Amino acid sequence: MLNVTLTNHETETTVTLEGRMDTVAAPEFEQALAPVWDMEHPQILLDCQKLEYISSSGLRVFLKLKKFVDAKGGQVALSTLQPTVKEVFEMTGFAKMFQMK
Repeated sequence: MLNVTLTNHETETTVTLEGRMDTVAAPEFEQALAPVWDMEHPQILLDCQKLEYISSSGLRVFLKLKKFVDAKGGQVALSTLQPTVKEVFEMTGFAKMFQMK
């Protein structure tokens, strides 16, 4: 199960992820990002402190978000990756694609 919370700040939107992002949760995550798809210059911080697991389906949504935000002239950053999730990002090369905070 995955809980997604979007919090708007003056300069950025924080997306807090809690739980497991597996094949079932990935489409739910994409739907939870609906407000982001309408932004002009999105500044997104993905808070992954409580993200316990990510599958290839979850990585695909991260990639889709990154491509969308780049096309809109925005930025996506990741914060507080758990060691197991960070390892997945490093093994797949995703760690090089995202700014880490």
